[in-house]
Amino acid sequence: MNKIFLSFFFICFNFLSLSQEVHFSHEAGFYDSPFYLKIDTSDSRVLYSYQNNLNRRSRVYRDSIFIDKNTTISFGLYQGDSLVKIGSKSYFIGFKTDFNVVAITISKKALYDSISGIYVDGPNAYYDTILKVKLKSNYSKKMERGVYVEMFNNEGKRIINQDAGIRIFGGMTIYYPEKSLRFIARKSYGTLRFNADIFGKGEKKYKQFILRHSGNDYLKTRFKDVLSTTIASKSGIDVQSNKPSHLFVNSEYWGVYNIREKLNEYYIDNNYNCATESVDMLQAYNFVEEGSGEKYDELLKYIDENNLRDIDHYNHVKGLMDVENFANYWIHQIYLGNTDARGNIRFWRSDSLDGKFRWILYDTDLGWGNYNSALLEDFTSPTKTKWYNPTWSTFLLRNLLKNTDFKEYFINQTSYLLSTTLSTKSVQSDITYFEERYKKEMVFHFENRKKFQRNQGSIGRWQKEVDELKFFALKRDNVLFSQLKKKFDLNERYDVNVTISHPEHGSVYINNNICISDSIILSFYKGIDVPIRIVPNIGYSYSGFKKKLINETESINIEFIPNKESDVNIIINEIDYVSDCIEIHNLEDKSVDLSGWKLVDKNNNICIINNGVIGKGQFAVFHKNDTLNYLDSVTYLKIDFGISSVSEEIILYDNKGNLVDSISYSISDIKNSYARNIPFDQFEETELKWENVLGESIGNHNKTYTEIIEKIDQEKFIRNLILFSLSVTLLIFLVFFYYKKRST
Repeated sequence: MNKIFLSFFFICFNFLSLSQEVHFSHEAGFYDSPFYLKIDTSDSRVLYSYQNNLNRRSRVYRDSIFIDKNTTISFGLYQGDSLVKIGSKSYFIGFKTDFNVVAITISKKALYDSISGIYVDGPNAYYDTILKVKLKSNYSKKMERGVYVEMFNNEGKRIINQDAGIRIFGGMTIYYPEKSLRFIARKSYGTLRFNADIFGKGEKKYKQFILRHSGNDYLKTRFKDVLSTTIASKSGIDVQSNKPSHLFVNSEYWGVYNIREKLNEYYIDNNYNCATESVDMLQAYNFVEEGSGEKYDELLKYIDENNLRDIDHYNHVKGLMDVENFANYWIHQIYLGNTDARGNIRFWRSDSLDGKFRWILYDTDLGWGNYNSALLEDFTSPTKTKWYNPTWSTFLLRNLLKNTDFKEYFINQTSYLLSTTLSTKSVQSDITYFEERYKKEMVFHFENRKKFQRNQGSIGRWQKEVDELKFFALKRDNVLFSQLKKKFDLNERYDVNVTISHPEHGSVYINNNICISDSIILSFYKGIDVPIRIVPNIGYSYSGFKKKLINETESINIEFIPNKESDVNIIINEIDYVSDCIEIHNLEDKSVDLSGWKLVDKNNNICIINNGVIGKGQFAVFHKNDTLNYLDSVTYLKIDFGISSVSEEIILYDNKGNLVDSISYSISDIKNSYARNIPFDQFEETELKWENVLGESIGNHNKTYTEIIEKIDQEKFIRNLILFSLSVTLLIFLVFFYYKKRST
């Protein structure tokens, strides 16, 4: 073990000492004009290459390297008999973009060698006359090669620079001349993760990511699937995050690609923080990607053996799968007219969560075609009518629709989405957003891309494809409304106008969808009740609409209003932000039952008190940790959130939601606690104020107040002592006078 440690230490020390001897005059990044790159190497020789194939015969750095165009260079340090690679650096000259940029260095042999290259047919490929592709080609195998990858975010900061593995990625699209790429971090390349927040979500580091050319859309808009998933994400459906980018391979510009998350157990962990060990991820009928298919088999078997018309059987299935998520998934597939949905069904579950199956919208490139698409009828057909609706792919949806509750939810949800995020106005707005975001970058793509020249299209063709998306959005919502009416033999529609005043103070849920606009017009079918739920924030109530169901044309006006102040005299007295404690003090002349009271912080963390009584003149302490010195007279209540030592707001509400007390602070000098000086507005000529103090007095009166009390007690003692002394003196005098008079 010691030998291993010493060897590892020596290698690390040697590498660090070598790399520290190299100083580059220019760091990787973006520059306005050409420059000479100079390298200070001390006594070592620097070797460099424009591929990731450094060896002893590579070029030797002499005096400088002239950088006058977009260039990626791989560097190594040669000292004695050792060649140590020190990574690649990409320099972009006069290149302006709002996209991310990915630059890779890889040996041409790894890509194009006729035997081992991952981008070629390879020696075993043969043409399949039915599929019309070359099977057993290198790019259809799980062949992996080493690559050095750099990623720059849209602000020009290099967020990834490391060795990794690269593979060809995709289904049938791998047979296209241009291919999508998959990047994998492995220990064998140096690190287990890509050390970057690639998608700006603040999540865990990524194991893999994809550079996708947009699949079947690669000759068209290059953003169709990104558009689909962006729209679907508004309904809470799982989708792959996206960052548009430009790709450079060995300094050569390859075009616009979309950086996407890889769907695997790491994706679930990144998005749900549930670890990877307990994840089952499947696709299509029951093909297991990760984990096990046992639970899904049980779900299918239960549905096959039990009629879901029975509410008990339906409720059992609701415990196994998220039926609302499932409905949203298929509504979006149907809206998009995605005939390739069958081959791209992705779903997952985790024992670390609630164990329910949920679906991921994935690869919608064959959608957005015919706005008259009849996928609603096809995906609910009990028999196979097209190549894309075999009965196994429609089994779940068909059986769930047997249940009245699910069918009504499905109809209402389709109506809600067609009135909101799938309406012509909303979808065309989303298309315009991507059109404006991509257009300038696509101009560069078509004008500068030499690779795949034969297939690169033109900006005119690109604009035509974008306009066709807008035309699809213009027609699709009304067509699907009509198809929905016909499929389920529904009555006519009616409109509901919903207006919300002060939406920041509460939430309105219609068919369990949170309203994201303060003014919307919704269209529903007569004869089916639509549930509505109004949830004011803590400390607020609402006026206006009071029903729990919508079933007719009407204007729904909802106003969230603040509750009145509580008449209970309890105060927040001290906040110990170091130990995560909040102290309250009862100024009432009686005990107060705290059951149903709520304590809320600025991040909307909520502590609801189930039971607890604070005695007359006593204290209650909310605490996260169990390291307190407990006092018998104090009521202790547990919270599960921490308290900021920089900026915080704490609000206390009674069981009616009325405001009891609140305090906020913003401090720069961290001490111990933030405390009132006195428990009253004014006491002994002292005005109330809050102080940031070094000490803490959780469970007791604060120091300033106790000092005032001590002073009062001392003054009272002295005053009483003086009175007592005067009284004794007077008594002695009277006694003396009395005896003297008697003696005379």
